[in-house]
Amino acid sequence: MEALERILPEGIPFPGTRSYSFFARSRIMQTFYRDVALDVTREVERGRILDVGTGPGYLPLQISRMIPESEVIGVDISKDMIKIARRNAERAGARNVRFLLEDANRMSFGNETFDLVVSTGSLHHWKNPVRVINEIYRVLKFGKKALIYDLWRDAPKKLLKEKLRECGYSITAGLIMYSIVKAHSSITVEEVMRILGEEGNMFRNHSVEEGWNSYPVVKVTLLKV
Repeated sequence: MEALERILPEGIPFPGTRSYSFFARSRIMQTFYRDVALDVTREVERGRILDVGTGPGYLPLQISRMIPESEVIGVDISKDMIKIARRNAERAGARNVRFLLEDANRMSFGNETFDLVVSTGSLHHWKNPVRVINEIYRVLKFGKKALIYDLWRDAPKKLLKEKLRECGYSITAGLIMYSIVKAHSSITVEEVMRILGEEGNMFRNHSVEEGWNSYPVVKVTLLKV
């Protein structure tokens, strides 16, 4: 099956990077990054962790604080995003975090380099998702996991409303914001299943969770065996 068509560039171009960085500082996004980082701590206690499509770098900073014995590397195809992420790391005084300019289709890391790979809000950007997934497979150690999270386009409104209330948002304003974001930055479960079912996908052990942690998010867990 051919890769799903992507109408957006794989990286967020300037000045969209600045808008996304501003959005990533919002209460709901910072809470989301914290919860993803907690999810990561359930899988690894130390080692090398890779964040694919790191954006402004808030997730690696959360992980680095929760797992101080780790080395966290965030990669992005956008030069401006990496610049923003490095600035955020410097302000946070993070010593176990690095941000590198990389194309997720062909990363410069060696085989079996990482103890865990994570990605948030990037899957829908990948023009050839199977190619990126296979690159993740290559750099991941055997017996280790990749955790991929993306906005769930078909999430029930009830789920979103509950999360907005939890984070102290106006329901009306939150729904408007969500409708704008999901129009160009989301994915359906059916699309995810088609990607995972493609013949070229090297991850044969995988699972998909709708509404992960009560977020309008799809979580994909990939195990390298």
